[in-house]
Amino acid sequence: MKKTLFVVEGTHDEHHLKALYPNIETISVGGSAIQKDSLDFLVKHQDNLEIILLFDPDFPGEKIRKHIASQLKNPKHIYVDQNVARHKRKIGIEHVSKIHLDEALKHIIIQDYKNTLSKEAFIELGLEGHKDAKQKRLNIGKDLHIGYANAKTLYKRLNLIGMTKEDIQRILYGTSI
Repeated sequence: MKKTLFVVEGTHDEHHLKALYPNIETISVGGSAIQKDSLDFLVKHQDNLEIILLFDPDFPGEKIRKHIASQLKNPKHIYVDQNVARHKRKIGIEHVSKIHLDEALKHIIIQDYKNTLSKEAFIELGLEGHKDAKQKRLNIGKDLHIGYANAKTLYKRLNLIGMTKEDIQRILYGTSI
């Protein structure tokens, strides 16, 4: 069984996670200025580790997530909602409570692009180009534990987790999956 390693943005995130989960293994990539040695370590040891990416739910965090994920074969992802990661004017994993982290840890996403949802279906569902699209995206992100995202990012995430048009209809119009 592979050892699990949580990849976070900075040392504050590492300290916070270790305070809540003393046996957790973490590595910080050094924020937006991703440290080359951290990335090299992840690439070199990815076959021996279960790598889980846990970054801040903001633009810089998503940019870091995309870059790190593009360098790895099969990283897993955990997303948290901006509302639970907010403290005053800052957003970060270091502000997420144990209750919310416990919930997020139950929803690990395996990166596997399947293209199960067409762009046309995405638009037909009102997730892009409609007056209430933002609210619908917010609801879906919350229900699926993948965080709020703009249309382009949500479309990618829904395909990453294999969601179909029917799955999303159940979320939007009734029974949650």
